[in-house]
Amino acid sequence: MFSTMNNDADMIENVLIAPLEKVISRIGNGIAEAQHAMDMNSAATQVMIDNDPALSEKGLEAHWYHMPETEVTLKLSLNMKREDTKKNGKLVSRKHRLFAAPLNAEYSNTYNTDISGTSEIRFKVVSIPPPGTRE
Repeated sequence: MFSTMNNDADMIENVLIAPLEKVISRIGNGIAEAQHAMDMNSAATQVMIDNDPALSEKGLEAHWYHMPETEVTLKLSLNMKREDTKKNGKLVSRKHRLFAAPLNAEYSNTYNTDISGTSEIRFKVVSIPPPGTRE
């Protein structure tokens, strides 16, 4: 039974704990996927309208939705880890990476995390015109 619990903890750690840049990147990708899904829905709605004479004769157009700005607030447990790269036993490079785990009941209970030791990170994802365009 111990090995199962240990494997569960390893699985939780592998899923929940990630380098901070990956956490933020995944959030950005999620926002982009949500925008894409809204665009695809609007495009499909417009095709449906265009293919239905009763609707297209009335001049109906699909609504398009846009997320001009998304504010994100993350409550995280942060941990700095040093990563050394060695070649032939000699230190070639050393970098420090910030790892993040979301503050939630499962993580807190598994790792006995004190809520007072957590960090809050806030950032915005803002849409901008494509490069090379001018207004």
